Amino acid sequence: MIAVNQRAVRFVNESSSYHHFASAMQDAAENAPCFLLCDAQAMKRYGLGLARPAPVNNDALVAAGYLHKADTLAALAQQLGLDAQTLSETVARYNRDAAQGVDREFAKGGNSYNRAMGDPGHQPDACNAPLLSAPFYAIKLYTGDLGTSRGLVTTADAQVVNTQGNPIPGLYAVGNDMDSLMAGTYPGPGITLGPGLTFGYLAACHLAQHSTH
Repeated sequence: MIAVNQRAVRFVNESSSYHHFASAMQDAAENAPCFLLCDAQAMKRYGLGLARPAPVNNDALVAAGYLHKADTLAALAQQLGLDAQTLSETVARYNRDAAQGVDREFAKGGNSYNRAMGDPGHQPDACNAPLLSAPFYAIKLYTGDLGTSRGLVTTADAQVVNTQGNPIPGLYAVGNDMDSLMAGTYPGPGITLGPGLTFGYLAACHLAQHSTH
């Protein structure tokens, strides 16, 4: 599977986290929306977006216009409004590397996070496979909101503070309501759940210690 922008060229390591993938989409207007492409073998084994792998029939998604399907890359490019020659060159360039288990353009599969998202049973690389078998498929991908890294500023005990930096008695915030420790970065999965659980516990401890009942 590869992602191409509106110029029909790749622009990102497709095995990156959704945080980094979406950031790459926002780096240039031509990157959003983008398109995820795969071939028949990938569809059969992994699916694509809402399209499920075999033996599920995805014809309803094709009829709805969500899933694009074509017997050739040129025909797929026409459906997507992309330049057919450029798309063909993009796929050919990727295929040459993928056949050797590498990605010289964006280093897909080059780190442990990438490989954890890949297929360890696929050789010679868990993250790269050439797009060779028809029909070819594509979906259009937009960015969206999952959460926020900004929120109410708190103390180490999850007490919300006022504009002077003083705790507001009885008011706590955790999870996505709390100003994130990550400050807009994405070190790995669980950056919302982990702090939410931790500061929920700290807030409960603080409440218990300062309860008047």
